[in-house]
Amino acid sequence: MKENHHHNCRILVNIEIEFTEVKERDAILNTLLPDNINFPKELSMEMSINNKSLMINTSSTKIDTMINTINEILYHISLAKQVIQYD
Repeated sequence: MKENHHHNCRILVNIEIEFTEVKERDAILNTLLPDNINFPKELSMEMSINNKSLMINTSSTKIDTMINTINEILYHISLAKQVIQYD
């Protein structure tokens, strides 16, 4: 009889988005922060800044959760870039 082994895995996705202006990076970060709460237990996300870059590190045990999360993050960034105006 063959044993079934379930292998747990964790998917890690690290996104770095480089901006030309620090104020744009900060504005995008501020639009994403309110969404950075109440995650399901299989998902984690951390955001940080490095020079003119926004760093987003995500991990999940479910591929569909990860795909949906990455799509949502990129959508929010795209939308924010369209509506944020600078002096």
